[in-house]
Amino acid sequence: MSAETESATPAAAAEAPLVPEKAPENPPRRWAGVRIHAFEIVTLASMVIAAVFLRAHGLRMDWETVRWIVVPPLGKLPAALGLGVALQLLYRLLTRRPLRAYLREVVRPRWWILWLRLMLALVAMQYGYFWMKVSVPLVHPRLWDHALWRLDTWLHFGISPSVFVVNLFAGTPLVPLLDRWYGLWVTTVFATLTFWSASLDDRLRRRILLSSVLLWTLGSWIYMSVPALGPAYLAPRVFDPVSGEMPGAYGGQRVLRENYGRLLEGRRSGALRQLNPTRGIAAMPSLHVGLHFFFFLWARRRARPLVVPFALATGLTFAGSLLTGWHYAVDGYVGMLLAWFCYRVARWREGADPVEDPAFPRSEALTPL
Repeated sequence: MSAETESATPAAAAEAPLVPEKAPENPPRRWAGVRIHAFEIVTLASMVIAAVFLRAHGLRMDWETVRWIVVPPLGKLPAALGLGVALQLLYRLLTRRPLRAYLREVVRPRWWILWLRLMLALVAMQYGYFWMKVSVPLVHPRLWDHALWRLDTWLHFGISPSVFVVNLFAGTPLVPLLDRWYGLWVTTVFATLTFWSASLDDRLRRRILLSSVLLWTLGSWIYMSVPALGPAYLAPRVFDPVSGEMPGAYGGQRVLRENYGRLLEGRRSGALRQLNPTRGIAAMPSLHVGLHFFFFLWARRRARPLVVPFALATGLTFAGSLLTGWHYAVDGYVGMLLAWFCYRVARWREGADPVEDPAFPRSEALTPL
């Protein structure tokens, strides 16, 4: 930040009346550029708490566990930057927002510094999330699938949503379509997070990251508290009418089942072999549904043209989660509720939206780092 100063000659200063000097309302902070933000505090806390918790339950949490999860995504940062900026430019072109002002700001060091901090927080957040998720059967082996199936049926007046959706969609073109859509979930989440991270509104960027980290972190702790594999593992025959048309979902479920089997064998023998920490199984809550609903909430607040696409994405993901057998319907409901909670926390923690700036529509004026 910079502040304008007025220079005066000694004579002019002598003639000026002596009045008390008024302190500026927002004095510049010398070290504002290195201030620790809420999203960074939550990210660090999620890593430390997860590591301490798992180590207390007898799991080895050392540098190797960091290397397996944190190091590989760092190579994707250039792609994240390019994709985010490209999506921002496309969005501004379609919504007739100023491109020149955007390009002028994204080359400034302050924009780059915050962008890098946001990306590093996303990468670091995965550490606690993946290790908590994959370690569920080692820490809390009891499964709640039967209870969740009964709850699903009770909530829907005696009808299982899993059975209903399979019977409704079996034999229709929607089955392979939903299989492909569900397989694109990681891509849609990655693209959307890079899009928001490449915004010009620093407060919005911090909000998105804070709420994202909260959502993934709290979701992983619910995984640990309510372990469940999902309908496809509890009652696989229910999904026989559609299994042949959903190779993506059922291929993924087979891979995760094999990894889960290694975990169970490791629990019995005391030695884990060929473990992939990114292949944990957890049904409750559905972060697949929750994250698309989360993006819908932020779009409704700050990017109205994206409201309908994310509303459709949420509906398709919810239907796909039932049809593939990855989730119970209640998993989706809890995922959306959790997304709403994290969205509200981030808005409260980061304060009100900035005043509208005509140079940057929808409050895109830069705020201090």
